[in-house]
Amino acid sequence: MIDRREIRIDGLCLSYLEKGTAAKGHPSLILLHGLMGCAETFLPLLQELHPDQHVIALDLPGAGQSERREDIDASLLTTSEHVRRFLAVVELHKPIVLGHSHGGAVALSLAAHHRDALHSLVLLAPAHPYFDEGDPLIRFYLSRPGQLFAHIMPWFPEWIQMIGLRRMAGPQSSDTPQRLKPYRDNLRTPGTVLHLLRLLRTWHQDMSQLRKAMRRPLLTPSLILWGDCDRAVPLQSAAKLRSHLRHSELITFPGVGHRPAEEAPKLVADWVHAWLDQMLPILSMRYSANSSASHALTTPPITPSFDSGN
Repeated sequence: MIDRREIRIDGLCLSYLEKGTAAKGHPSLILLHGLMGCAETFLPLLQELHPDQHVIALDLPGAGQSERREDIDASLLTTSEHVRRFLAVVELHKPIVLGHSHGGAVALSLAAHHRDALHSLVLLAPAHPYFDEGDPLIRFYLSRPGQLFAHIMPWFPEWIQMIGLRRMAGPQSSDTPQRLKPYRDNLRTPGTVLHLLRLLRTWHQDMSQLRKAMRRPLLTPSLILWGDCDRAVPLQSAAKLRSHLRHSELITFPGVGHRPAEEAPKLVADWVHAWLDQMLPILSMRYSANSSASHALTTPPITPSFDSGN
């Protein structure tokens, strides 16, 4: 069963979806959504994860059913601090943090500035400081015509919005209006677009700060799942990102675009389960940095190996 819950932290109301219960010795899994998404965009993945796995999908400030306020700082550092405070208040000790797209950047920021707050990372097509393909789109949305477009986009006809959703997917995706609904509802909630525009205004400064924080490579074990048809954050940028992650495994999904948790939820869940199974014994072992080769996968994993890449 998936429950909707709310919590007030430092005067800010945060909403989240929760499945299962926390158990000692078994890390919880925290899901952080992408830029225009919300916790509900993880529903396909939540339904594929084991029933006994404790999972929380958090609506970040300004998204989903969490609070929207004009005085909320939308910067990356502050957002990651909100996540850190959330983990502390709900008393989750060293969870595994899974971040998609902008949520991946939030997860990286959390790991860079609060290394003891989490157990390990799972990054789904993460935004990061070592790619700049999104710069033209950011410049557009910060222009006057772009801001106007951002405000009217949520009210476009469904068929036009479906085109945009499918563009963020790979050729194997089978999107439906049901997949669009969480994005559509989120963007139509008053305050969402203003929060997103505030977020974009600090994007380059945020990425510069994160790049600086990651000059010392992160020691957090990291599983990276990426579609080879990602138009938003190209797969080719993964190598530069991995050079700043001391222990990482890169898995490539053929035919998948920028939304792996929605396009291939069973495959993502299988890799997450394998990662969860491997993490506790691996953390007590000593292994060399990025010793696993990146590889493509079309079938579910048996067990990931840091040494052989199989």
